[in-house]
Amino acid sequence: MIEIQDLHKSFGPLQVLKGIDLRLEHGKVLVIIGPSGSGKTTLLRCFNLLEIPDRGTLQLAGLRIDFTDNRQIPRKTVLSLRQKTGMVFQSYNLFPHMTSLGNVMEGQVTVQKRSREVAKKRGLELLAKVGLADKTESYPHQLSGGQQQRVAIARAMAVEPEVLLFDEPTSALDPELVGEVLKVIRQLAAEGMTMVIVTHEMKFAADVADTIILMDQGVILEQGTPQQVLRQTRNPRALQFLNRLIGEE
Repeated sequence: MIEIQDLHKSFGPLQVLKGIDLRLEHGKVLVIIGPSGSGKTTLLRCFNLLEIPDRGTLQLAGLRIDFTDNRQIPRKTVLSLRQKTGMVFQSYNLFPHMTSLGNVMEGQVTVQKRSREVAKKRGLELLAKVGLADKTESYPHQLSGGQQQRVAIARAMAVEPEVLLFDEPTSALDPELVGEVLKVIRQLAAEGMTMVIVTHEMKFAADVADTIILMDQGVILEQGTPQQVLRQTRNPRALQFLNRLIGEE
């Protein structure tokens, strides 16, 4: 289970998160939507401590972390949390000098201390799972954006995380490549992978999410099922945002 209570985060005088509360059960999918600058990516990065909250509480994968102003989080705690989460970035962040298989093996060997033989076997399994069994020896520059993102998903899965985090996984892709990435994420959702996804793909959000939160100016405007948030909201700001997105589709 993931639980966040009264989470705050500021960058200097700019208050980005203003008391976030949410709960996600194991095996469920949380989708975070909202306009640019709403705080959704900052919130996502708090899940694995790429951003350290100023105050509040985070419970994830058996760990509980209490944040207070200026309190240093032990490095051991940060590493332990990150080993339980997998992050997929919008810009792929693959190692350019490594093949697809090398990218998927790297974390297994350096972080989990698996043998190269075990890491290779797992890497081949995961690349096949994301439809890239024929691209194991290809380098990132030889792959399309969609293929690179699927390698990034396989890499995130390789360390067997309890939670997968996605930051706008299709925003850097050409429109015709979006579907192949969303297909992989849908498959993971069907298999019961716990996921937190920041996205602007509303149809995808409605299809894959168990819970959607709509953020604006550092707070949660709406939280509920896709039907409740996308179809039944009466919040004027939420309606303004959703109507604008529908008009762009």
